[in-house]
Amino acid sequence: MIILEPSAGIKKDTKLNYDIISNLLTTLLEYNHKRKINIVAKIHKSRTPGISYCTPVKGKEFLINLDMSKNNRKYIFGSILHEIRHCIQKEVFKFWPSVSHMKTWRDYWYSKEEVDARKMEKLTTQFIKSYDSYVNMTEMFKDKKLFKVG
Repeated sequence: MIILEPSAGIKKDTKLNYDIISNLLTTLLEYNHKRKINIVAKIHKSRTPGISYCTPVKGKEFLINLDMSKNNRKYIFGSILHEIRHCIQKEVFKFWPSVSHMKTWRDYWYSKEEVDARKMEKLTTQFIKSYDSYVNMTEMFKDKKLFKVG
């Protein structure tokens, strides 16, 4: 299961339901990797403007520092997908990038881990559609009072 734990500031600024995002990520990634995935990612605001990054903390725990300089949904969802891919690289593929070996920005940009993580960002538009659909179904479920009989 993928669990996202946003800080209070992230929740307030993004106004997103991270339980739904966690459920969608878990379904998508476990189904496609055909295995259980256990990741806990705390999400905090990045203190470096224009840069989101992920660091392993301990075991299956990660810290995602999310750039909030462009507070729009597509950018935020894309950044989350990108950083979660780095978590997958470590947990599923047992690979973690060594940025210290990269001498230039070009080395970093074209490194296999960054190219791979940017591929995950290509799911952003569809992921947002799925998120919005899930939110709408949840609201309809409540409106129709389907949580109880009668």
